Amino acid sequence: MKVGTDGVLLGAWTNTDNASRILDIGTGTGLIALMLAQRSDAIITAVDAEENACNQTKINFNASPWKERLSIVHAKIQEYQTDEKFDLIVSNPPYFTGYFSSDDLSRDIARSADVLLPYEDLIAAAKSLLRVDGRLSLILPADQQEKIGSIALENGFVQSRCTIVKTKIGKDPKRVLLEWVNSNKEIEFISNELIIQADDNGRVYTPEYINLTKDFYLAF
Repeated sequence: MKVGTDGVLLGAWTNTDNASRILDIGTGTGLIALMLAQRSDAIITAVDAEENACNQTKINFNASPWKERLSIVHAKIQEYQTDEKFDLIVSNPPYFTGYFSSDDLSRDIARSADVLLPYEDLIAAAKSLLRVDGRLSLILPADQQEKIGSIALENGFVQSRCTIVKTKIGKDPKRVLLEWVNSNKEIEFISNELIIQADDNGRVYTPEYINLTKDFYLAF
């Protein structure tokens, strides 16, 4: 799994305020965990069910300036056990449902929600592992927002932030960045929109996207 825009968006967008313990579910190559380590002083645990991904993540963590605060666990989140409670959980979860799309089985499995990480399991794990008032931060296809939102609500989460992501002006939303709080309190809800590209050729980026991700792209 290579570095992708989804991971960069989530790693840059996620609110790390007051987070001393962070869990990255389905870390892949460790991209988001590394970004959050750069943006905070938190101790970060990354979990992935795919052995090759864990091996790559371990290499990436060990090569980083934050390796003392990063650890990788090879496990399905449904089977992951710890007495620890986290202040923040992040995930760029699988988003294909019901089919495979390429000749790379490992890649397809990692991207298939039905195989490894149904939304119900993701939300249940977050509920179990988050402290009270802890935050859950996700990036998903825009058409999955209502589905996972209803599951989160049923599990006692309150939505606090939402950013609709469009690749270009006039295009339908492609992704949605979502944050929920593990709380039954009334919480201020913030919603906005982010457009990535400023031209039809995909060579010029909007000021908003540059400002969000400039700490992670050398080109910016």
